[in-house]
Amino acid sequence: MSKFSFVDKSNIQNNQFFLDKDESHHLINVLRFNVDSNIWLTDGEGGTYHCRIDNFTNKNIVEGSVLDSFMNQNELNYHIHLGLPIIKNSRMKIAVEKSVESGIKELTPLYLDRSIKSTVSIEKMTSVMRSGVKQSMRSIIPKINSVSKLEQWYDAEALNIVASIGAKDTLTFFKDEIIGAVNTNKKIAVLIGPEGGFSSKEKEFIYDNKFLKVSVAKAVLRTETAVVSILSILNELMVQYE
Repeated sequence: MSKFSFVDKSNIQNNQFFLDKDESHHLINVLRFNVDSNIWLTDGEGGTYHCRIDNFTNKNIVEGSVLDSFMNQNELNYHIHLGLPIIKNSRMKIAVEKSVESGIKELTPLYLDRSIKSTVSIEKMTSVMRSGVKQSMRSIIPKINSVSKLEQWYDAEALNIVASIGAKDTLTFFKDEIIGAVNTNKKIAVLIGPEGGFSSKEKEFIYDNKFLKVSVAKAVLRTETAVVSILSILNELMVQYE
């Protein structure tokens, strides 16, 4: 059960806050908090707040006091931008949710040559992101971009990594490049392939632009599993470095 709720920054004044109707309903009727209960709030922009509920208004709006505040709580100190190919809705939801829990700062849904769909609901993905932020008690809602092609997503200034079937090297092999990118505040752009694999044209683009090609498993993974695997390995590598 999530221990976080969202609060609009404009609804915090002089260490007092109130929640919107939906968040108030969730706290009162689902989580069943009472007056004098301590709660955690996030504004989704980096701020988190340890608070006390002081009152439920006659319109069932939660009001309270901010006891303490923090910045960038439970956030990674590096920027991961995930390029996620569009897959079936149920599996897309899993991939988005787990990538948020794994600390990404930015996500772009990709329409690749062998993608099974060309569109996705940004509104639904945003909702899944908010749920993931609550679950993992993060303080920032990742940025979500509109659907792009590979060439549009590619960032020449970032450290570009691709999870590639048949790659010989693991992320650990490239630890110096990864740590160097973090130390110079470069984005780490992580590309996951579609279920049908990259097309010849996309493979050529990846090769020409010198992506770091990494293997995350001996078996062939589904897209959402590859997302979890590569982000988990990347974060573990950085924990060892820190």
